[in-house]
Amino acid sequence: MSTKKKLGIVADSTCDMDPKYLKKFNIATVPLKVIFGDEIKNQNVDITNKEYYTRLREGEFPTTGAPAPKAFKEAIDKALEEYEEILFFSIGNKLSATFSVASMVKKQFYDERVTLIDTNTLSITMSLIILPAARMIEKGATKEEVLEFVNKTIPHTQVFGGSPTLKYLHKGGRISRGKYLVGAALNFQPLVTVTDGLIASPGRVRKEQELMRHMRKISRKIAVNHLTELVIVGHCDNKEKADIVANYLKKLSKAPKEVFVWEIGPVIGTHLGPDTIGIVWVGEFKEEWLKIKRSLRFWKSEEEPEE
Repeated sequence: MSTKKKLGIVADSTCDMDPKYLKKFNIATVPLKVIFGDEIKNQNVDITNKEYYTRLREGEFPTTGAPAPKAFKEAIDKALEEYEEILFFSIGNKLSATFSVASMVKKQFYDERVTLIDTNTLSITMSLIILPAARMIEKGATKEEVLEFVNKTIPHTQVFGGSPTLKYLHKGGRISRGKYLVGAALNFQPLVTVTDGLIASPGRVRKEQELMRHMRKISRKIAVNHLTELVIVGHCDNKEKADIVANYLKKLSKAPKEVFVWEIGPVIGTHLGPDTIGIVWVGEFKEEWLKIKRSLRFWKSEEEPEE
């Protein structure tokens, strides 16, 4: 008789889940790469968020990379020693090669024991799906029940936030040089969402006060439009402002029961830059809530030409 547990979870490191929840639910992560010149670091393994953002603020600019096939296999093999089946949650396929590499490993080495899930989103938004799934498993839910929840939730995950500069989106190849120069000259700060699996911008602001005003506006909408009781405020080394947003949301009537503040890690932080803040939830989002002029789509797919 097998002594293994029935169902476990593995995710890539860009889920940016608070380590205490990774530990509580025994969720293994496959680290993506952060590359400073010839120096390759693995997220959550040999570089801390603090070290990363210090280096970013001091002027270094890394690139990022998907895990090697070996890293996926090692993590899944280890998980299968403890669990009969594994759910693997990946950053959206339009945002990273991670899902493609995981699919290659699955096809070569595994059968139905491993189920791959393209979350179609990134960072802490992934945890809106992963954390409730882990709680369901802990309570005895079947794989089919968990997948039903996952498939129902993915289309309704929402992101709204803002970055103080276009610099990192430009350096990461997410906006053209022309858009960057115009935006920088006008001191534009992009608002950020995820639309159809790609990072997009529903507009821009010029001052931090404008961003915080929009964050309060979105918080009020979330309070009456959330479909689950979990909301996460994320930040790139800017906990002070993230706490302000979270505390505002918590005090609203009909606020979700759980409002967490988590830090966004190095891989996604590379494209957003220090001081970015954002809020993620499951529910509805309408650009008209913001009542501002439509702006740019920032995160290009591989097929989208430069302007």
